[in-house]
Amino acid sequence: MKPRFFLVAGVILAGVGLATLRHSTDVRGTTPDPVSAIQTPDSATDLRRRIEQLKADIAQTPTDGSTVRERAKVLWEWANAIARNGGELPVELPLVCGLVLSDWPAEGAVEGQAPVIDRYVHELQVREEQPEAIGPLTSSSQGPFRVGSYQTIKQTYTVGRMPMLAGGGVLVAKHFMADHAPFQTGNPQGDNYVTISSSNPNAKFIVTQTPLSGMHGGFFTPADVLTFQLEGPTLGPGETITVTYGDTSQGSRGFQVQTYSNNRFPLPLYVDLEGQKNFFTLPIIGYRVIGTHTSGVHAFAPSVVGVNESFEVSVRSQDQFYNRATGRIPAYDVTVGDSHLAQIEAGEAPITILRDIQFDRPGVYRLKIRSADGKIAGTSNPIWVQTNPQHRIYWGETHGHSGFAEGQGTPDAYFEFGRDDARLDFLTHSEHDIWMDDREWETLKQNVGKYNEEGEFIAYLGYEWTMRAASGGHHNVLFRTPDERRRVPIQEAGTLSRLYQQLAAQNDMDDVLIIPHAHEPGEYRQSHPEMETLVEVMSMHGRHEWFGIMYLNHGHEVGFIAASDDHLSHPGYPTPLVRGLADSGGLAAVVAPEKTTDAIFDAMKNLSAYATTGDRILLDFNVNDASMGSRISHTETRKIHGRVYGTAPVESITLIKNGTEMWSQDCLASDDSRFVEIRFWSPSDPVIRDSPRGWRQWEGSLKVRGAKLVSVSSPSFYNPRAEFARIDESTPGKVDFRTITRGSMKSIVLELDGATSHTAIDISLIENTERYTTPSPIRSSAALPAESFTHSMSVIQNGNAVHKMQIERFTDTITTRLIDPDRQWDQEFEYVDSESPQRGDYYYVRVNQLNGHAAWSSPIWVGGYSAK
Repeated sequence: MKPRFFLVAGVILAGVGLATLRHSTDVRGTTPDPVSAIQTPDSATDLRRRIEQLKADIAQTPTDGSTVRERAKVLWEWANAIARNGGELPVELPLVCGLVLSDWPAEGAVEGQAPVIDRYVHELQVREEQPEAIGPLTSSSQGPFRVGSYQTIKQTYTVGRMPMLAGGGVLVAKHFMADHAPFQTGNPQGDNYVTISSSNPNAKFIVTQTPLSGMHGGFFTPADVLTFQLEGPTLGPGETITVTYGDTSQGSRGFQVQTYSNNRFPLPLYVDLEGQKNFFTLPIIGYRVIGTHTSGVHAFAPSVVGVNESFEVSVRSQDQFYNRATGRIPAYDVTVGDSHLAQIEAGEAPITILRDIQFDRPGVYRLKIRSADGKIAGTSNPIWVQTNPQHRIYWGETHGHSGFAEGQGTPDAYFEFGRDDARLDFLTHSEHDIWMDDREWETLKQNVGKYNEEGEFIAYLGYEWTMRAASGGHHNVLFRTPDERRRVPIQEAGTLSRLYQQLAAQNDMDDVLIIPHAHEPGEYRQSHPEMETLVEVMSMHGRHEWFGIMYLNHGHEVGFIAASDDHLSHPGYPTPLVRGLADSGGLAAVVAPEKTTDAIFDAMKNLSAYATTGDRILLDFNVNDASMGSRISHTETRKIHGRVYGTAPVESITLIKNGTEMWSQDCLASDDSRFVEIRFWSPSDPVIRDSPRGWRQWEGSLKVRGAKLVSVSSPSFYNPRAEFARIDESTPGKVDFRTITRGSMKSIVLELDGATSHTAIDISLIENTERYTTPSPIRSSAALPAESFTHSMSVIQNGNAVHKMQIERFTDTITTRLIDPDRQWDQEFEYVDSESPQRGDYYYVRVNQLNGHAAWSSPIWVGGYSAK
C-alpha cells in the first residue's frame, strides 16, 4: 500500500490508518452517549446532530480539500466530548485536527489529512456503535524489569466481536524514544527475537513490513515496522493472538529492555481486522522499568541558606544511566572539607535525606560523598551560606514531557521524579498541545493542585504551543495558578499573534508567562512585552545563545532560561542517552525571595533568572550594583562585577555586550606541558530564519609524538553511546575519539610525561555528516570532509593552537592548549566598561566549565527605554 503523508512539527509522517488509543487499558464495555453526558441539552443535541451528519456525509462522499476543515472541526469537538467523558481516542487524532484547523504551514499538510479524518471518524464510529468490536489486550507481566536486562514478555489479544479477516494482521511497533535494539524475526538465537502464535492451530502468519513514522515508527521519516500478516483462516470472537518479545525457546537471551527507568514503557501493538491496512491500536500496556546496581552518587542541596539555618540534603544513588539505583546500596561517608558530616548505612534505600544540617559561618560549601571502598564518589552542588539572605536561588524545569504526548511515563511519575529524584524547587509539565485533549488538560490542572506545596515544591500549569517556525515556532505557556485556565492550542490559534491575542483576552497578563525555544525556533521578530519575558537558550537539543541574542537585537526585553525538554518523565535530571544525539539537558535558575508560587512566578516575569546546562552553577552578576534583568539609568561608566561558584573547574568567563564578546577571562590556562586540552566547538546558529544548525559529529583519532601519553579523560562527554575517548592499546600514544557538538564545547584532556617543544599531536577526522534532531525546512545537513593536521607543542606553548574548518558559512574549530585541570571552582571577576557607551546597551555573561557545563546570565540594560 502506498503510504499517505502528513506533517507534524516539520516532520513527515506516513499514515497507514493507524489509531493509537489513549487513556485506559481496556476497550470493552458500553458507556452512555459521551456527548449528552457532558454538554448542556441544547448544545448536546446540536453536536450529536452534527456528528451524525458527519458520519452520513463521509459515507456518501469522502473528505477532500473543500470539506476537510469543516469535518475536522466536528471531529475535534466529538473527540473532546469523548475524552472528557473518559472515553478512548486515537493518540494522533488531536494532531491531525490541529494540522487542519491551524492551516499548518506546509504544502499539502491540510489537504493530506482528508483520508485520515475519514479513518478517525470510522474508528470513533466503530467504538461508539460497537463497543465490543475490538477485544482486550493482556500481558504476561508488567515488570518491574531492570534496565538493560533480558526478558520474555507476552502480549495477548483476544478477538472481539469484529473478526480478524485474512489479509489482516498485527503491527509490532517500537516507541521512537526506546533505545532497545530493533525487533527481529530472522535469528532465533539472537536478541529481541519476536514470534507470533494463535489459539487457532490453523492460523498462519507471514512476516512483512509496514512503513510508519511518528512516535511508533521512524519519527521524522517512515521506517519499516515489523508486521505479522494473517494468511488465514479468519479468526473469530474469543480466539487469541500472542506476540512474544524475546522468545527464548530456540536459544535467544530474550528481549533487552531499554536503558532508562520508566513507569510506563510502551510496547505498542496495532491490529488490522478488515484486511485493508487500516490498523487500530490496542490499548498500550505500560511496563515498569527500574534502574540497576549503583555506579554513582549525587547530592542535592539548597543553593542559598542562612547562617545557622537548618536544611536538608538528598543523597541519591544512581546507575550508569542516571536512573535511581536498585539492589544493595553501599554505605557512604559524607564530608565537608576535612570534616566528617554524616554516615549513611548500607541498605536498600537509593535516596537518603540528611536533615538538620547547618553551617555557622558564611561561605561556599560542597558535600563529598564516598563509599567505604572508595569506588563510588560524588559531590553536591555548591551551597552558598549567607548572613540573612534576601534572595534565594531556586531550580526548576519549565519544559518537559511524558507519555501524555510522544514521550514515556505518566504525569504522576513526571512530578514525582522532579520532586523526589531531581529535588527541584518548581516544575511545569508542559505537554504538547498537538497531542492533548480536554481530559488530559484537566489532568494536568489537577496535578498542579495535587503536587503543589507552598514553601516546599511549586507546581505550575503549562503546555507547549507546538507550531512550525513559519507560523511562530514552539512556545511554552505557563500560568501562575491553575484555576479555570483554558489552554489556547494550535487547534484554536494557528499563528503566534492569535496565541498572544487569545491568552491576553482570557487572562490577566501578569498571570501568563510565554517562553519561546530554539530547536523549532520562536519568531524572534515578534514578541509580547508583558507575557513573553524569558527565552529558552539551551535544552537537550543543544546550546542556542544566538537565539537569545536575536530577541535582544530586535529590541525585546527578555531574560535567559534553560530547560531539558526531557521526554522520559525525568525532568531536572535527565538521562544522557536519548537517541544518542542530545546535550546534557537544561535547568532554570530563578532568584526570588522565597519558595512560593507568586514569588517564583514574579521573578520569572521580572527576568530575575538565568540558564544552566543542568549543573547547579551559582552565578551572581551585576552592573553598577543592578542585578540580572534590570534596566538602570544611563551612565557613561559601567562597573561589571560577578561571582561564579561552579560544579567543576571554571574554564572561562565571557562578557557579552550587545551580542558581541567584549572581554573574557581564561581560568585554566597554564605554562605546564603536563596537561593538554583538545577542545571541539561548532556554532548552532542557522543561516537565515531556519532551524538551528544540526549536530556536528567529530570522530577520528589523535596520536602523541615526542612524549609519553600517561592518561586520557573526557570530562565533558555525557553520553557513553555517542561519545568516547580511549587509548588504543595496540598503538602507543594513540587515542580514538567520538563526540558531538551543537553550540557546545567538548574536551579531551591528555596527561603527558616528558613533553618538549618538539612534541606534536597528530589529529585525524574521518568523513562524517551533520545530523538534525528536528528537520530544517531550508538548509540540508552538510557533509563533513575528512581532515588531518598537526598541532606542535612549540605553538601550543606560545598560545592556543587552533585548527579551523569551514563548513559553508560555519567555522568549526579544534583548539589545543595547556591547562591546569585542578584550578579553582570558584571565581570572582570585575570589569569596567566606558568605551563607546550608548543608551540601551545590554550586558550578560557566559560561564564555561571544564566538565562541559555552562551558565548564561540574563541581561542588564543601561539606559534606553523599556519595551514593557
